[in-house]
Amino acid sequence: MKWSFQELRIKAQDPLKVDKTLDLKDDLMNKNQEVLDLSPVEVQGYLIYDDHTVLAQLEIALTITLPSSRSLEPVDVAMQFPIRERYIESGWQSELVQDEDNLVIELEDNTVDLGRAIVDNIITHIPLKRLTPDELEATELPSGDDWNLMTEASFQNEEKESNQIDPRFAKLKDLLSDDTSES
Repeated sequence: MKWSFQELRIKAQDPLKVDKTLDLKDDLMNKNQEVLDLSPVEVQGYLIYDDHTVLAQLEIALTITLPSSRSLEPVDVAMQFPIRERYIESGWQSELVQDEDNLVIELEDNTVDLGRAIVDNIITHIPLKRLTPDELEATELPSGDDWNLMTEASFQNEEKESNQIDPRFAKLKDLLSDDTSES
């Protein structure tokens, strides 16, 4: 899905409807080695040419297979997200660029490559926490000899408990501080 600005100047004066299914599996797997599989990517939206800029407003839907963040077992993750980007021709300035809702990208070769933009957006939307259905249902976290996996909340509770001083030793601390001040 590549278009030159000249082509879009003609085709996208009125909004150019985009409704495609793309196979971006190889491109994505070359950029991110942890991706195990990728379904065809559903792309719907519009491209609009205006004042040497192209506004892309797209909705992306896909299923990506990634390793579980806990066990490395394959996990299918359904993803759906918008892409709002404005591409500007190299060397041009436009008042339309001052748009806070859209990412503004100046193109060096004056070619809009939506495939590359979609791959980059997929990578930025990959979740850090990915669990298999069994891992989601498990009430106990994995553990082994001399180690155990814990949640952040349980770690903080354990830290609080380890920082509390035994009341029997608290009085000794006061005695020791008195001895050091007398010397």
